Amino acid sequence: MFSRATTLLLVLICATLMPFSTTFTNTAAAEPVQVCCDTASSVDLYLVEGASGDLTPFSQKLDTDSSSVSISNSITSEEQIGTWSMSQVWPGDVPESTWSFSIHYKVSDAGGAQVNATATVKIGSLSFSASTDIGSTILPQGEGVLSFDIPVDSTSLSASSDIELSLTARTVVFSVPESGAKLEFLWGSSDHESKITAEIPLLDLTIEDPIVDGSDVYLPVKIDSPFGLDTLSYSSSIELRVNNILISGNPVQTQNGDSFIITWTWQGASGGEETIQVSIRVSLQSSGPLLSGQSEFLVETFDGGGGTGTFYPSNEPLRTSIGGVGSPLSIEQNVELSISKGKLKLSRLTTLEVDGDMAFWMRWGMDHIGDVNIGPDSVLRGWNPGSITDQERVSKNIESVELEQFQREMVNRYRTYMTDLNGMQIDSGELIGDQGDFDTISISVDLMGETSVIEHPLKLQFSTLQTLEKDTNFILMRTFTSSSSDNIWKDYSLKIEATSSGMSSFAGAELLESDDLIFKHSRMPWGEKITVEGDSISPSEDFTITIQPTDSIFYGPTTLITLTGVIFLLGLLFCLRITRNRHRRFLMFELVLIPLVMLIYYFSYPPVFIGGAAIAVVSLWFITSLVSPRRSLQNSSIAPQVETSLPTIGCPACKTVNIVTSDIRPLRIACSGCSRTIKIVG
Repeated sequence: MFSRATTLLLVLICATLMPFSTTFTNTAAAEPVQVCCDTASSVDLYLVEGASGDLTPFSQKLDTDSSSVSISNSITSEEQIGTWSMSQVWPGDVPESTWSFSIHYKVSDAGGAQVNATATVKIGSLSFSASTDIGSTILPQGEGVLSFDIPVDSTSLSASSDIELSLTARTVVFSVPESGAKLEFLWGSSDHESKITAEIPLLDLTIEDPIVDGSDVYLPVKIDSPFGLDTLSYSSSIELRVNNILISGNPVQTQNGDSFIITWTWQGASGGEETIQVSIRVSLQSSGPLLSGQSEFLVETFDGGGGTGTFYPSNEPLRTSIGGVGSPLSIEQNVELSISKGKLKLSRLTTLEVDGDMAFWMRWGMDHIGDVNIGPDSVLRGWNPGSITDQERVSKNIESVELEQFQREMVNRYRTYMTDLNGMQIDSGELIGDQGDFDTISISVDLMGETSVIEHPLKLQFSTLQTLEKDTNFILMRTFTSSSSDNIWKDYSLKIEATSSGMSSFAGAELLESDDLIFKHSRMPWGEKITVEGDSISPSEDFTITIQPTDSIFYGPTTLITLTGVIFLLGLLFCLRITRNRHRRFLMFELVLIPLVMLIYYFSYPPVFIGGAAIAVVSLWFITSLVSPRRSLQNSSIAPQVETSLPTIGCPACKTVNIVTSDIRPLRIACSGCSRTIKIVG
């Protein structure tokens, strides 16, 4: 009896304490609810790419340059202008409506063009057309828009259907044509947004079961659409509201089959059971339809926290954010060029500071090393778990053993991890060099004080050492991202600082192809220094940084300044000897040319420029020394006294005492002071 009472008491105590547990995770008592979108919506489909192009609802896919087709001669037979299609559509009903098609045109070297054209929309097996008015549609000179209103009957779309738009011209007649008259149709750029406004089903929105973790409530929304990841990357906005209050913060995105799941964290629960109203709003276009829906859910939260504030998904998170903003990226590289055992050695310490969705993806991956459930296409699949236990794996926290194993695995896997389309989409070979060229490589990770798997910045460091060939062009860094990385990375910052030893040089260093980076190259007696800096660099920005490393004595900063100093010293001593009896004020004034040569040295001009400048300066000194006047005494009181038994005569000009060595009269002698001729007559 006592045992049964004790057991009952323990059960009651556990039941009482359970709501205060900080690790209790529960799924709210609810079922997934599809809240949108059973009906078709009006949407702009833009014409992109060439004459056999695509239709897309995302204006971000418009190029900077327009595509075009020109008609340069009058025609009387049908000519195809272009065909654009959307091969993946969302199944559903297409209502009876009028689709508006507009395409930009340009008439040049003619007063105008009379056009008979037809636009045809094909939905599945059905076709609908509209034509210009025969004989009355005249396009004036210059640019404009040709429009069609295409009546579409009600029909339906299946997953295997497609939508196709074609434009043909049967008659084009130019009025007042000149040589080179033509009609040009333009589309596919932000300057020429040719489009068709259609009414079609776009996607489905489903609010999944809320997940409760302590006082945190995770609200997943599933998006099914034919546009794949573009729905997340290019949508104008995707918002979730709870009780009509917008949920801020960056949600976690995952993929399950063809569906994308976005999970927000709501931390406004009051505790205990409560009914919340959850609404989702998706806007594919800034001026397009607002797709929305809402539902109510009963949730029960518990005091004492328990969540991290960030949803921890079981599937690998996506690396892109809503709206395709991309993750922040900052790159810093420190380079040292030196000579070791007669060989040129280049050491690089490259630091990538990653934030946003990419930082969360990297942290999640560190906590899933050795997870057999990772998808087959993931760059994380097949990693050696080492000594990581099941308790340490998928723990929502990065243990020290996981961090160490990640660093070990990255030594052999960093190229795939960084470069692969499913990885960081950073070309490691262009950023830090090719793996086969390294003498040594080490990789480390700095979690920056946060070990939880949340959206928090981290640093990934690569330390490499390699041997370089002398006097050979070497690419220090080149474009390591591309336009395909726009959804992964936002504009990034770059800082490179490279130094050389006193006996080595980056000879011929230069920055190619880019105007967005600031390049500086300087030289001091103890070594050279290169700095490259840039902020808000687009992932599609092209640049190349090259050097030509050498250990030549003519390029080494220490030996080069020594040789230059020797040239100056020998030249100056020689000129001082020439001017021992001449005025030196002009020579001393020309010593200011030495700093000018040092400026050429500082700004890292080639040795031939520095040597040539030094020789030119010494040559100028030599010429100045030859033409400098001889020194003269200013008064007789300081004239030198000459003791001799021979007669003497003072120079009337410079007062120099000259010895007369002949008795012949008249006699002409040259003054030893000023070289003037003195005539003695008596």
